[in-house]
Amino acid sequence: MNIRLNILSIFLFPLGLIAQNGGSHAFSFINIEVSPISQAIGGNSIAIYDNHILASQSSPSLLNSSMHNEISFGFVDYLSDINLLSFAYARDVRGFGVISFGIKSINYGFFDLTDEFGNINGSFSAHDQVLSLSFAKKLDKLFSLGGNINLLNSNYSNYSASAVFSNISITYYNSNNRFASTLLLKNLGRQLSSYTDEKETIPFEIQFAVSKKLKYLP
Repeated sequence: MNIRLNILSIFLFPLGLIAQNGGSHAFSFINIEVSPISQAIGGNSIAIYDNHILASQSSPSLLNSSMHNEISFGFVDYLSDINLLSFAYARDVRGFGVISFGIKSINYGFFDLTDEFGNINGSFSAHDQVLSLSFAKKLDKLFSLGGNINLLNSNYSNYSASAVFSNISITYYNSNNRFASTLLLKNLGRQLSSYTDEKETIPFEIQFAVSKKLKYLP
């Protein structure tokens, strides 16, 4: 009976960690993943330790020497006319760590500009951009610490807003048994300017994930 309760607790505990209160923050788009690997496994790849540079934009401690001089471009036809564009480049600086520069842009397309009577008076566009500078350093053979600073710009017709935020993470990776785990403090920051006179909060999250490559699986 106790074994069954322990197994049930393991499966229920992560659900409490990732539960979110949707619609209560500005800039929710920053949590949209552009990495194909992240999209394929439900939008969370913070414990996948390999050379996939796009995943490291959310969790900077995943940056490692295998990403040296790696460049990645991404395009996602997200929903309707919404397009996601991304770019990332990483470089291993000996004696210092791994640094990365990245851009994520979301274009929502064009919309009809109407008045209160429904008359069309033209059109307007909406888009968001995030510029990221990331850094990671190995603390020893198993642990890596990383952080980044992100500048965000958002434009919806005549309304605009900006913000600055950071992601800080620590990753444990054992190459012998292919086990990895990451603790991530995500979206630590504040608005610099707001769409209106009222400033809103950024969707801060704490995430923890583990991954294990099983012996006989690809």
